[in-house]
Amino acid sequence: MSWFKREKREDEKLPKVENGERRVKTEGLWQKCEGCRQIIWKKELAANWNVCPKCGSHSQIDAITRIKLLLDDGVFHRFDDNLRSSDPLEFVDKKPYRTRLQEQEQSTGLSEALVAAEGRLEGRPVQLCSMEPHFIGGSMGCVVGEKIARAIERSIERHSPLVIVSASGGARMQEGAVSLMQMAKISAALMRLDEARLPYISVLTDPTTGGV
Repeated sequence: MSWFKREKREDEKLPKVENGERRVKTEGLWQKCEGCRQIIWKKELAANWNVCPKCGSHSQIDAITRIKLLLDDGVFHRFDDNLRSSDPLEFVDKKPYRTRLQEQEQSTGLSEALVAAEGRLEGRPVQLCSMEPHFIGGSMGCVVGEKIARAIERSIERHSPLVIVSASGGARMQEGAVSLMQMAKISAALMRLDEARLPYISVLTDPTTGGV
């Protein structure tokens, strides 16, 4: 009986809360490389622009990181962050489309699946659009199409090149034909850019599928 009490007192002295805190603090700090399958500290991976320091395999990067990587000193100005989808079809699958948009906005910190920015690349002013694969798969809806169209207009107005970094699963099914119409709108705008004899550079990244 005395032995049991002694063990109980020692057990009470164990830092249960601290152990729990340590587990929480280390959760999500590591990532498995898809190339060599090694476990890598996320900060080390981020410092190397998401390129595995062990095997050189490239992991996906978010839209903002892509912009910082491309533009001089990572300095840029964002446009049209206030644009949000109005859910034109009032679409519902497993959950209402409006709810899905709100959840994606909270998890990514973005209002849509594309960031439109302006900065300098090797000293030259450029318009840059970078898609966010973690926002409903980087799918193209009416807002993504509008942001790209406005970026093209700015390129023509300011006589600067346009760079679009694609990371998309295709058209956004929750917006139906409205999303498909964005392809035609962007193609028409790019024709005007071509007529203005301004460079358009399309950069395909992982993942990019479909007509995007």
